[in-house]
Amino acid sequence: MKSYKQTAFGPTHFVDHGGAGPTTVLVHGLGGSTTNWNAVAPRLANRSHVVAMDLPGFGLTPPGHDFKLTTHQAALEAFIETLETPVTLIGNSTGGLISEMVAATRPELVSRLILISPATPWVFPDDRLDWPTVYRLLIQATPLIGAAYGRYMLRRYTPEELVRLGFQSVAYKAGRVPLEIVEDTIDLHRVRRHLPWATRATNRTATSVALLYARKGEFARMVRQIEAPTLVLQGLEDHIISPTAVEWLCSLRPEWMLIQMDDTGHTPQLDAPLRTVGIIEEWLAASDPVSLGA
Repeated sequence: MKSYKQTAFGPTHFVDHGGAGPTTVLVHGLGGSTTNWNAVAPRLANRSHVVAMDLPGFGLTPPGHDFKLTTHQAALEAFIETLETPVTLIGNSTGGLISEMVAATRPELVSRLILISPATPWVFPDDRLDWPTVYRLLIQATPLIGAAYGRYMLRRYTPEELVRLGFQSVAYKAGRVPLEIVEDTIDLHRVRRHLPWATRATNRTATSVALLYARKGEFARMVRQIEAPTLVLQGLEDHIISPTAVEWLCSLRPEWMLIQMDDTGHTPQLDAPLRTVGIIEEWLAASDPVSLGA
């Protein structure tokens, strides 16, 4: 059920997928929305109460006063505070990075953390970097230029074409993305192309991500502060976040579980949903306090 929740941050668009038990919160990546989770959320609701939220300026949530990562973090924290806490927090890409920030600074809000292809600083040398994607991401993150690029894309392509290009970028095999998710995403693009903040949201959030990448030591200190048991999932065909970077991330926390999935890319919840749910459910069952004898 789609709805808006009034939080201490402001109105937040979310989708309640139902389910009973502990709460699971799903957080999309850069340029994404709640629709990114529609293939896995109903299945995850078999074991918990599942909600997906739109970050400020993305999906149907109005923006905050800026698009810095700390602003998205504040919005996510305010949303979680309206729920029964602590929650299992699942974040993809930039949503994974923001989820790490919340888990590091507000440990009382997060019982378990699942990161799907989390945005992570580049590691050099890295022969697995996809350089055309790197250049595009740098353009998106460059102030003014990134916003101009976004406006150009909106003028140049129809919503159907933009969605096709987007899924080709994040999914290893875009044809696997369920048709209903494709249609829902097209409908959302038709709405967002008329929102005045649509292109600014991606550009300015990408800029904030790039600035954090440049402070690699600060990023590492943040990761080391996380207390919640953590699962990291990534497709080995990910062209957005190099597997080398995610391996470096997990080297900071050897106790975290890293599962690398073949034949899938940056968004395994879209092009390998059944495998993704199976891995998550198995890990959740193993990390349950009852299973651990707590």
